[in-house]
Amino acid sequence: MTGILWRTLVAIHRYLGIAVGLMMAIWFASGAVMMYVGFPELAEKALLALLRPIDWQACCRFPSEGIDDNGVFERAQVEGLLDKPVLRLRRTLLPDILIDLTQGTVVEVDEKVARAIATDAASRFAGRYVPVAVVDEIEEGDQWTVGRYHADLPLFRFAFDDPDRTVVYVSSASGQVVLWTTAWQRFWNWLGAIPHWLYPLALRSDPQLWGQVVIWTAILGTFLTAVGLVLGVTQLRRRRGGSISPYRGFFYWHHVAGLLFGLVALSFVFSGLISMNPWGFLESRGGGERARLMGAPPRWSAIRVSLDALRERPLAAVNLTTAPLAGRLYWLATDAKGAVTRLDASGNAAPLSQAELADAAQRLARDNGIAEQALMREEDAYYFSHHDAAVLPVYRIVLNDAQATRYYLDPASGALLQRLDADRRWHRWLFAGLHRIDFAQWLRVRPLWDMIVLGLLLGGAGVSLTGVYLALRRLRGDTAGLLRLFRAPRLVVRPDEH
Repeated sequence: MTGILWRTLVAIHRYLGIAVGLMMAIWFASGAVMMYVGFPELAEKALLALLRPIDWQACCRFPSEGIDDNGVFERAQVEGLLDKPVLRLRRTLLPDILIDLTQGTVVEVDEKVARAIATDAASRFAGRYVPVAVVDEIEEGDQWTVGRYHADLPLFRFAFDDPDRTVVYVSSASGQVVLWTTAWQRFWNWLGAIPHWLYPLALRSDPQLWGQVVIWTAILGTFLTAVGLVLGVTQLRRRRGGSISPYRGFFYWHHVAGLLFGLVALSFVFSGLISMNPWGFLESRGGGERARLMGAPPRWSAIRVSLDALRERPLAAVNLTTAPLAGRLYWLATDAKGAVTRLDASGNAAPLSQAELADAAQRLARDNGIAEQALMREEDAYYFSHHDAAVLPVYRIVLNDAQATRYYLDPASGALLQRLDADRRWHRWLFAGLHRIDFAQWLRVRPLWDMIVLGLLLGGAGVSLTGVYLALRRLRGDTAGLLRLFRAPRLVVRPDEH
């Protein structure tokens, strides 16, 4: 390597390390926090615990006007809300319609109604009455909701006076509790997801700016690490005394740590870049599969007639949601323990048959042949749980097309759970594999996974922090040298001294 090129790479690595190295160290440290505390969301089990059984005795009256019989709905959902059965009708690109099934009236979720919903949910969760301390109406999202829950805006936010400092968010459209956070979660997210994803509200509120900042920071981090590896390897040779490094002190430890964990750091930051799918790289090319599976969405007249039939044979359910398939109306009834029963429009049990799954596979394949279709009872390389439960068994379909596209269907409802074309399979290895160390099922077993990942994160943080320290020390020396140069007295020669 020529002297000029060497000095150029050293200078780039040194000063870029000041700008990006600290961010990389923060990524490693915050990644360790995220292993145990994720970004706040309301898990399905927690949501079920907040629901009361549907009171079929009080059901079901419908509005006499205002809803077109031929109107179609993306989803219809019956739940108990404040001791009353309610029906939520979700429309594409329009606000939900919430109907009180005891009165047959449309419910407007104002602050008073939202307060009652939030207080009831918080009190049920705590096992006692919990008073509201602060109420806000959020038009565009706050730190925990920005960029999410678009169909539910504006949101009502209720902060409760309880030991956990609980905050509950209620949708003004559906009346649902959509998010639940505690002080413990919020604290650890400021050390975890927020710095890891560069997620402060001021930046995240502009999605395009946020995306570009993350992408370019990751690109600079990848370049910084790659240059460091080149420099480290070129200096690698055995010397007198058995040392493989020409450096001493912190320079020695940065060199050795870089040799040991440089590839780890490079894989982490590069896979973080891949997670953003920059400029459409590895984006899935599919679309429309869910519509092909569902067929024509149910009309209001069909939903109303079906609910009248269901009322005659009530189930002990806390949630009833439409699950149309091939243009036919079905319902999924979920009980308080999470068990799901599929019903037809008349309320009869209607388990999904093998013939229906085969028909769904054909509708997905269209003119392409089907290379494989079968019920899969175990995870495979592309459908797996990453420390969260995946639906099993699952119906896997592999098409005989150029992409060898894979589909995974829920065998209880026929719903599409996952789609992978060639790009998404590459994404699985380059992101989940490299970023989460999730190459195989045995690697996901805890605490083995924790020990491996924590060790790698610690090594990556060590490389980054020692580099930042050395760069700052050199910058301080360079700055001091420049100041001495400018402050040095200058010799002034006068004409009469010649």
